[in-house]
Amino acid sequence: MDNFTYQYLKDLLEIGHEIEFDFGGIFCSINNGQNENHKASWYFSTNHKGEFTNTFLADFYDTKSLLESLDHIKIKEKSLEEVIDQELYDPSSLTIF
Repeated sequence: MDNFTYQYLKDLLEIGHEIEFDFGGIFCSINNGQNENHKASWYFSTNHKGEFTNTFLADFYDTKSLLESLDHIKIKEKSLEEVIDQELYDPSSLTIF
């Protein structure tokens, strides 16, 4: 996708979209779901060589906290903003739901 920026990513998430991409062999996703502790929430998930992580970001309807949480995500010592704006991820892996 041309001109995919960190701000555009935030805009998409704010209206409920989910995002997936690969960065340096780490499959990353920002998705919504639920677990025993949260009925509906946003998570930052990774899969690196079969090792999975799920990091709670915010309750589903708390978009302010979601957007603030994105600013604290680090992947291989890079901020999510750097990964997206500097197109450090694999552009062919970018999926928007």
